[in-house]
Amino acid sequence: MEKWLCDAEEKYNIDILFACEAGSRAWGTDDAESDYDVRFIFKHRDLRAYLSLERDIEVIDTAAAPFDAHGWDVFKAFGLMKKSNPSIYEWAYSPIIYRDVDKFSVRLRKIAEKEFSQYKLFQHYIQLFSRNLKEAAQKETFTEKKQKLLIQAVRAYLIARQILEADRLNGSFLYKELFRLQDNNIFTDFYRELAKEKQNGRLVSEKYADRMVYLLKSEKEAMYAAAETMSAKSKPVSGLNEWLWELLKI
Repeated sequence: MEKWLCDAEEKYNIDILFACEAGSRAWGTDDAESDYDVRFIFKHRDLRAYLSLERDIEVIDTAAAPFDAHGWDVFKAFGLMKKSNPSIYEWAYSPIIYRDVDKFSVRLRKIAEKEFSQYKLFQHYIQLFSRNLKEAAQKETFTEKKQKLLIQAVRAYLIARQILEADRLNGSFLYKELFRLQDNNIFTDFYRELAKEKQNGRLVSEKYADRMVYLLKSEKEAMYAAAETMSAKSKPVSGLNEWLWELLKI
Protein backbone atom coordinates (compact mmCIF):
# COMPACT_ATOMS: atom_id res chain seq x y z
CA MET A 1 0.00 0.00 0.00
CA GLU A 2 2.82 2.41 0.82
CA LYS A 3 4.22 2.00 -2.69
CA TRP A 4 0.80 2.81 -4.17
CA LEU A 5 0.55 5.95 -2.03
CA CYS A 6 4.06 7.07 -2.99
CA ASP A 7 3.37 6.43 -6.68
CA ALA A 8 0.17 8.50 -6.46
CA GLU A 9 2.06 11.34 -4.81
CA GLU A 10 4.61 11.45 -7.61
CA LYS A 11 2.00 11.10 -10.36
CA TYR A 12 -0.15 14.00 -9.12
CA ASN A 13 2.59 16.07 -7.38
CA ILE A 14 0.78 15.90 -4.05
CA ASP A 15 1.44 14.93 -0.45
CA ILE A 16 -1.03 12.45 1.02
CA LEU A 17 -1.73 13.49 4.59
CA PHE A 18 -4.17 10.77 5.53
CA ALA A 19 -5.28 7.52 3.92
CA CYS A 20 -7.52 4.78 5.19
CA GLU A 21 -9.63 1.78 4.20
CA ALA A 22 -13.31 2.65 3.85
CA GLY A 23 -14.87 -0.40 2.24
CA SER A 24 -15.82 -3.93 3.21
CA ARG A 25 -12.34 -4.68 4.56
CA ALA A 26 -12.81 -1.99 7.19
CA TRP A 27 -16.38 -3.02 7.99
CA GLY A 28 -15.47 -6.68 8.39
CA THR A 29 -17.70 -7.79 5.52
CA ASP A 30 -15.03 -8.47 2.90
CA ASP A 31 -14.77 -11.61 0.84
CA ALA A 32 -12.22 -13.11 -1.52
CA GLU A 33 -13.13 -10.69 -4.32
CA SER A 34 -13.10 -7.49 -2.26
CA ASP A 35 -11.00 -4.57 -3.49
CA TYR A 36 -9.04 -2.15 -1.34
CA ASP A 37 -11.29 0.90 -1.00
CA VAL A 38 -8.68 3.55 -0.27
CA ARG A 39 -9.82 7.02 0.79
CA PHE A 40 -7.36 9.85 1.27
CA ILE A 41 -6.87 13.56 1.89
CA PHE A 42 -4.04 15.34 0.12
CA LYS A 43 -2.43 18.73 -0.44
CA HIS A 44 -0.70 20.02 -3.55
CA ARG A 45 3.05 20.34 -3.25
CA ASP A 46 3.11 23.51 -5.33
CA LEU A 47 1.46 26.25 -3.26
CA ARG A 48 0.62 28.13 -6.47
CA ALA A 49 -2.09 25.51 -7.04
CA TYR A 50 -4.04 27.37 -4.34
CA LEU A 51 -3.23 30.85 -5.62
CA SER A 52 -4.31 30.48 -9.24
CA LEU A 53 -7.47 31.72 -10.93
CA GLU A 54 -8.22 28.16 -11.92
CA ARG A 55 -8.06 25.82 -8.93
CA ASP A 56 -6.05 22.62 -9.44
CA ILE A 57 -7.69 19.21 -9.10
CA GLU A 58 -9.74 18.78 -5.93
CA VAL A 59 -10.72 15.14 -6.44
CA ILE A 60 -8.63 12.17 -7.49
CA ASP A 61 -10.34 8.95 -8.58
CA THR A 62 -8.44 5.88 -9.67
CA ALA A 63 -9.69 2.34 -10.16
CA ALA A 64 -7.04 -0.20 -11.02
CA ALA A 65 -7.58 -3.55 -9.32
CA PRO A 66 -7.12 -4.31 -6.54
CA PHE A 67 -7.26 -0.62 -5.56
CA ASP A 68 -10.38 1.54 -5.78
CA ALA A 69 -9.15 4.92 -4.57
CA HIS A 70 -10.83 8.26 -4.00
CA GLY A 71 -9.09 11.34 -2.60
CA TRP A 72 -9.99 14.92 -1.66
CA ASP A 73 -7.80 18.00 -1.58
CA VAL A 74 -7.61 19.61 1.89
CA PHE A 75 -9.71 22.59 0.79
CA LYS A 76 -12.52 20.33 -0.37
CA ALA A 77 -12.19 18.03 2.65
CA PHE A 78 -12.25 20.89 5.15
CA GLY A 79 -15.18 22.51 3.37
CA LEU A 80 -17.11 19.25 3.74
CA MET A 81 -16.10 19.00 7.39
CA LYS A 82 -17.93 22.28 7.98
CA LYS A 83 -21.06 20.45 6.81
CA SER A 84 -20.52 17.42 9.09
CA ASN A 85 -19.73 15.18 6.14
CA PRO A 86 -20.52 11.52 6.98
CA SER A 87 -17.71 10.11 4.82
CA ILE A 88 -15.09 12.05 6.77
CA TYR A 89 -16.80 10.98 9.98
CA GLU A 90 -16.31 7.35 8.95
CA TRP A 91 -12.76 7.85 7.67
CA ALA A 92 -11.71 9.33 11.00
CA TYR A 93 -12.52 6.07 12.80
CA SER A 94 -11.38 3.59 10.19
CA PRO A 95 -9.63 0.62 11.85
CA ILE A 96 -7.25 0.37 8.87
CA ILE A 97 -5.14 3.47 8.38
CA TYR A 98 -2.51 3.50 5.63
CA ARG A 99 -1.09 7.02 6.15
CA ASP A 100 -1.51 9.32 9.15
CA VAL A 101 0.85 12.31 8.97
CA ASP A 102 1.28 14.07 12.33
CA LYS A 103 -1.68 12.10 13.78
CA PHE A 104 -4.10 13.57 11.23
CA SER A 105 -6.79 11.07 12.27
CA VAL A 106 -6.64 12.20 15.90
CA ARG A 107 -7.49 15.78 14.91
CA LEU A 108 -10.24 14.54 12.62
CA ARG A 109 -11.83 12.60 15.46
CA LYS A 110 -11.62 15.52 17.87
CA ILE A 111 -13.40 17.81 15.42
CA ALA A 112 -16.03 15.17 14.61
CA GLU A 113 -16.77 14.47 18.26
CA LYS A 114 -16.93 18.09 19.39
CA GLU A 115 -18.41 19.91 16.44
CA PHE A 116 -20.12 17.64 13.91
CA SER A 117 -23.92 17.76 13.91
CA GLN A 118 -25.58 14.65 15.33
CA TYR A 119 -28.76 15.65 13.54
CA LYS A 120 -27.13 15.85 10.10
CA LEU A 121 -25.36 12.54 10.53
CA PHE A 122 -28.52 10.88 11.83
CA GLN A 123 -30.46 12.15 8.82
CA HIS A 124 -27.82 10.78 6.46
CA TYR A 125 -27.90 7.30 7.95
CA ILE A 126 -31.68 6.93 8.19
CA GLN A 127 -31.96 7.99 4.55
CA LEU A 128 -29.24 5.52 3.59
CA PHE A 129 -31.07 2.85 5.59
CA SER A 130 -34.40 3.66 3.93
CA ARG A 131 -32.98 3.78 0.40
CA ASN A 132 -31.12 0.46 0.61
CA LEU A 133 -34.00 -1.28 2.36
CA LYS A 134 -36.46 -0.10 -0.29
CA GLU A 135 -34.22 -1.30 -3.13
CA ALA A 136 -33.67 -4.67 -1.43
CA ALA A 137 -37.41 -5.14 -0.82
CA GLN A 138 -38.16 -4.55 -4.50
CA LYS A 139 -36.06 -7.53 -5.57
CA GLU A 140 -38.30 -10.59 -5.82
CA THR A 141 -35.57 -13.21 -5.57
CA PHE A 142 -32.83 -13.32 -2.97
CA THR A 143 -29.49 -12.74 -4.67
CA GLU A 144 -25.97 -11.64 -3.76
CA LYS A 145 -26.96 -8.10 -4.75
CA LYS A 146 -29.93 -8.13 -2.38
CA GLN A 147 -27.72 -9.44 0.42
CA LYS A 148 -25.26 -6.58 -0.10
CA LEU A 149 -28.12 -4.07 -0.03
CA LEU A 150 -29.34 -5.53 3.24
CA ILE A 151 -25.86 -5.33 4.75
CA GLN A 152 -25.75 -1.64 3.90
CA ALA A 153 -29.29 -1.08 5.15
CA VAL A 154 -28.79 -2.81 8.50
CA ARG A 155 -25.41 -1.15 9.00
CA ALA A 156 -26.94 2.29 8.42
CA TYR A 157 -29.77 1.45 10.80
CA LEU A 158 -27.40 0.37 13.58
CA ILE A 159 -25.26 3.49 13.14
CA ALA A 160 -28.31 5.75 13.18
CA ARG A 161 -29.54 4.12 16.40
CA GLN A 162 -26.18 4.67 18.08
CA ILE A 163 -26.11 8.31 17.04
CA LEU A 164 -29.68 8.82 18.24
CA GLU A 165 -29.03 7.31 21.66
CA ALA A 166 -25.59 8.86 22.29
CA ASP A 167 -25.15 11.68 24.81
CA ARG A 168 -22.43 13.08 22.58
CA LEU A 169 -21.15 12.24 19.15
CA ASN A 170 -18.53 9.52 19.01
CA GLY A 171 -17.60 6.99 16.34
CA SER A 172 -15.89 4.35 18.47
CA PHE A 173 -18.80 1.96 17.83
CA LEU A 174 -18.25 1.92 14.05
CA TYR A 175 -16.85 -0.87 11.89
CA LYS A 176 -16.26 -4.21 13.62
CA GLU A 177 -17.69 -2.88 16.88
CA LEU A 178 -21.12 -2.96 15.20
CA PHE A 179 -20.95 -6.74 15.46
CA ARG A 180 -20.70 -6.46 19.25
CA LEU A 181 -23.65 -4.15 19.92
CA GLN A 182 -25.89 -5.63 22.59
CA ASP A 183 -29.02 -3.53 22.12
CA ASN A 184 -31.50 -4.43 19.38
CA ASN A 185 -30.04 -7.94 19.35
CA ILE A 186 -32.26 -9.16 16.54
CA PHE A 187 -30.80 -6.63 14.08
CA THR A 188 -27.23 -6.95 15.32
CA ASP A 189 -27.52 -10.73 14.92
CA PHE A 190 -28.89 -10.28 11.41
CA TYR A 191 -25.98 -8.00 10.51
CA ARG A 192 -23.51 -10.58 11.83
CA GLU A 193 -25.22 -13.36 9.89
CA LEU A 194 -25.26 -11.35 6.66
CA ALA A 195 -21.57 -10.56 6.98
CA LYS A 196 -20.60 -14.15 7.79
CA GLU A 197 -22.47 -15.59 4.85
CA LYS A 198 -21.09 -12.96 2.47
CA GLN A 199 -17.53 -13.77 3.56
CA ASN A 200 -18.18 -17.45 2.99
CA GLY A 201 -19.71 -16.86 -0.43
CA ARG A 202 -23.18 -17.94 0.67
CA LEU A 203 -26.61 -16.36 1.08
CA VAL A 204 -28.67 -16.19 4.25
CA SER A 205 -32.00 -17.98 4.27
CA GLU A 206 -34.51 -16.20 2.05
CA LYS A 207 -37.28 -16.73 4.61
CA TYR A 208 -35.05 -15.23 7.34
CA ALA A 209 -34.19 -12.25 5.13
CA ASP A 210 -37.84 -11.59 4.24
CA ARG A 211 -38.85 -11.65 7.91
CA MET A 212 -36.08 -9.19 8.81
CA VAL A 213 -37.02 -6.88 5.94
CA TYR A 214 -40.57 -6.80 7.33
CA LEU A 215 -39.29 -5.91 10.81
CA LEU A 216 -36.89 -3.29 9.46
CA LYS A 217 -39.72 -1.59 7.59
CA SER A 218 -41.54 -1.06 10.87
CA GLU A 219 -38.36 0.35 12.39
CA LYS A 220 -38.08 2.88 9.56
CA GLU A 221 -41.17 4.81 10.65
CA ALA A 222 -39.94 4.92 14.24
CA MET A 223 -36.58 6.27 13.12
CA TYR A 224 -38.12 9.07 11.08
CA ALA A 225 -40.31 9.96 14.05
CA ALA A 226 -37.24 10.06 16.29
CA ALA A 227 -35.57 12.52 13.91
CA GLU A 228 -38.28 15.04 14.68
CA THR A 229 -37.25 15.09 18.34
CA MET A 230 -33.62 15.96 17.58
CA SER A 231 -32.34 19.51 17.51
CA ALA A 232 -31.39 20.56 13.99
CA LYS A 233 -29.34 23.46 15.29
CA SER A 234 -25.63 23.18 14.59
CA LYS A 235 -22.67 25.41 15.26
CA PRO A 236 -19.92 26.21 12.75
CA VAL A 237 -16.88 23.96 12.86
CA SER A 238 -14.03 26.04 14.25
CA GLY A 239 -10.26 25.91 13.90
CA LEU A 240 -10.19 24.67 10.32
CA ASN A 241 -8.49 27.76 8.89
CA GLU A 242 -5.69 27.50 11.44
CA TRP A 243 -5.20 23.81 10.70
CA LEU A 244 -5.25 24.51 6.95
CA TRP A 245 -2.59 27.24 7.26
CA GLU A 246 -0.49 24.89 9.37
CA LEU A 247 -0.67 22.16 6.73
CA LEU A 248 0.23 24.58 3.94
CA LYS A 249 2.99 26.11 6.08
CA ILE A 250 1.78 29.68 5.66
